[in-house]
Amino acid sequence: MKSLLWASLLLIAMPGRGFEFSTPLLLSGEVRARNSQQFLSPMTDNWRVELQWLMPEGQVAEAGEIVTVFDGAQLQGQLTSETVALTTAEEKLQQEKSKHAETLLANEYALKREQLLLKKARIDAAIPDKFLSKFEHESYQVAVTEAITSVHKAKEALVQARLAREVALEKQRILIERSKDKLAMLEQRLSDMSLKAERRGPVIYGKHPWTGERVFVGMTAQPSWVIAEIPSLQHLYIESWLHEIDVDRVVDAMQGTLIFDAYPNQPLGVTLTAVATQPEKRNGWGPGLFYRMEFTLTGETPFQLLPGMGARIEMEMRE
Repeated sequence: MKSLLWASLLLIAMPGRGFEFSTPLLLSGEVRARNSQQFLSPMTDNWRVELQWLMPEGQVAEAGEIVTVFDGAQLQGQLTSETVALTTAEEKLQQEKSKHAETLLANEYALKREQLLLKKARIDAAIPDKFLSKFEHESYQVAVTEAITSVHKAKEALVQARLAREVALEKQRILIERSKDKLAMLEQRLSDMSLKAERRGPVIYGKHPWTGERVFVGMTAQPSWVIAEIPSLQHLYIESWLHEIDVDRVVDAMQGTLIFDAYPNQPLGVTLTAVATQPEKRNGWGPGLFYRMEFTLTGETPFQLLPGMGARIEMEMRE
């Protein structure tokens, strides 16, 4: 047994035998675009949002066309309620203006009345005492003092009425501004329920981040899930994932053969251009970590490449 082992080691170490090919490394890949417009599920109060409508996958969307529509019934209800609240607040502002205008007018009239009474009291007090009894003369002097006090009180009441008016109206204006801000926010959030294309291109559906299945109308999504995307047809590459067990078997610039699922009889050459430095956990792929890899085609393709196209990659491995 030992002699057989030594013989095997000797054969491996013998010079001049060259490299021997081991079992090819088979990978699955998908065409990706470096630049694309992603349609993300929006943030809602319930944290979840239902996808109500989605442009058919593969259809070419024109710039400005609606691609995704999410359920905005709750936001529409809040928008209606806030519109009513704003109308009510504006009506109350007019009511406050009318009420305080009446109060202010009454206080201004009261001040003028007290000023006239003071003027009359001073006229009476100015009558020479030789024409009046001592009691009448002193009564007129006291009346002047009382009239002066009444004028001061009327002035203070007028100042307080004006201040109360300004406070009440400013408070109501603040409520109106808050209501308008909330209304604008709700309108923006409702607008975000319908996402439009910013460029012309085919619509590619996203995948559920937990199960990996394609998104569909009626599903419930969480904030920032990729529902769809419109990729740029320039700077395309092939993305693949490699289990951590096999990461030592690949190096940059390795060559391989790629066969698209849609074109099984047209193999193409590819080159490994990038391998991630850190592995990632992939949901639904079982235990272990995976390294992301990028491949580029080595020549021209006889057909149009589109993001989302699946392919099989075969890498010839050397020991």
